[in-house]
Amino acid sequence: MDAFLRRHARLFVAAAGFSGVLNLALLVPSLYMLQVYDRVLPARSTETLLMLSAVAAAALGLMFVLDWVRGRLLALAGSLFEREVGGRCVRQLLDAGASDPGPLQANALRDVSVLHAFFAGPGLVSLFDAPWMPVYIGVVFLFDPALGLLALGCAAVLVALAWVNERSTRNGVNQVQQQSRELGRFTDGALRHAEVVRAMGMAPAVGARWQIQSDALQTQQLQTQRVGGLIGSITKCFRQSVQVAMLAAAAWLVIRQQATPGVMIAVTVILGRALAPIEMLIGQWKQVVEARTAWQRLTALLGLAAQTPTTELPAPTGAIALENLVYLPPGSQRATIRQLTLHIAAGEVLAIVGPSGSGKSTLARLMLGIVQPTAGAVRLDGAALTQWSPARLGPHVGYLPQDVALFDGTVADNIGRLGDVGSAAVVEAAQSAHAHELIVQLPQGYDTPVGEGGRCLSGGQRQRIALARALCGRPRLVVLDEPNANLDSDGEQALRLAIDELRTRGATVVLITQRTQILSVADRIVVMRDGGIERIGVRQGNTTTNDDVPLDVTSANGERSVPVLHQVSEAS
Repeated sequence: MDAFLRRHARLFVAAAGFSGVLNLALLVPSLYMLQVYDRVLPARSTETLLMLSAVAAAALGLMFVLDWVRGRLLALAGSLFEREVGGRCVRQLLDAGASDPGPLQANALRDVSVLHAFFAGPGLVSLFDAPWMPVYIGVVFLFDPALGLLALGCAAVLVALAWVNERSTRNGVNQVQQQSRELGRFTDGALRHAEVVRAMGMAPAVGARWQIQSDALQTQQLQTQRVGGLIGSITKCFRQSVQVAMLAAAAWLVIRQQATPGVMIAVTVILGRALAPIEMLIGQWKQVVEARTAWQRLTALLGLAAQTPTTELPAPTGAIALENLVYLPPGSQRATIRQLTLHIAAGEVLAIVGPSGSGKSTLARLMLGIVQPTAGAVRLDGAALTQWSPARLGPHVGYLPQDVALFDGTVADNIGRLGDVGSAAVVEAAQSAHAHELIVQLPQGYDTPVGEGGRCLSGGQRQRIALARALCGRPRLVVLDEPNANLDSDGEQALRLAIDELRTRGATVVLITQRTQILSVADRIVVMRDGGIERIGVRQGNTTTNDDVPLDVTSANGERSVPVLHQVSEAS
């Protein structure tokens, strides 16, 4: 965040400089009125009036240009902020994989939008104009010390009101922001699961819960607006009263022949200009508080970013070592992975089975660095995953998650990982997944739009296209989480062939499955239970040895056991 300010300091310095000239130019109308009342009218001089009018017009024209340029500079600063800081936030959120995002991550992009709007809005302009209030008050002092003291006292009262407004609304504004974000998340979740809500008649319950949260938000907003609105009304009334008081004081001096009518008008206008930035700040205080809070959150979030490794490691062979892994999900008191140690050789096909909730998917995410272990280490070719940047490691990794996620785009876009990999690489990946024939039968082949989340495709088509994406770029490590959950017999046969080809070219494959028919492709089978390894079996030839107790694993088609496994030591 500080780096952004240093990098683009010239924009803000220029805007502040233009604000200075602008505020000096705003003195021209007051001085113009002074000269008209005190020089032009008594002398009835048309030449003087024309000369003064020309000077005032030139000053106002300059003010217009500077105000327009200042607005453009601040709008540019806002756009640059969203492009640079927003891009960093997106990359960090994706690199952190934040499947369990904390409060900083959850609202990062909204905070970027808040600051973008603040940079380009009136809030920052009022901050630039506020320091010029003493200059205006000093000009009033030059006209008459008594009027200057009155102006100074009025300014002090307005500053005090601004401070009271900040102190009394800070917590309320923060609570409104938090409740608004929670309501937004609930609404987004309900819309994402609209089919479930409609099918099971949950709409009334969902609507009632939304109403409860909305009512709580509205109550907090009304409480905050009640305080802020009261202070805002007091400020407006006080400022108008000040204008009347200044005009009355100046008129009294005119009656006593201690000031001219021109001075009476000029000091009244100058005082109004002096107090305007403070009144604007009070009116924009909610935005100022939101911007300050957003800046603090983003500073904390970007400060958490780990330094990207600068030494580029060689391409991995795919050997994985899990050393005493422990994973405790955020907010949970129960570890889902418990002191797990496992070594996977390069080029090995390892199957992981076990009942639901045994930690299989969590283990896959730990292997890929999607989540970080609470204790222990994950090593790839002997190097901890933290020594790899996601951008460098990603091309060497293929991942098919349990919940298939396709992006809104074409089939080719998704297989190519949204990058410019070329048609040859896309087709090669599809052929490696044995999905080429399926894809060319789609209405537009590889150029067929898949829709948001792949809604234009069936579950099996999504899974096979996601498998092709995982194989794009010939990765050395491929992790497949329930890759056959939605496949028919043809799709499962294609999966077997793809895994056999991966083994042939020396890629490491980790296969997580509940369907036992696919286990024959594995070199070893790991059985997990309660976050740990219960036992490990090895394949001999084309069959799996079985001298132990049958596994209690229920397959997707209702089978309740798999061939018995040979008990082996962890070292194997």
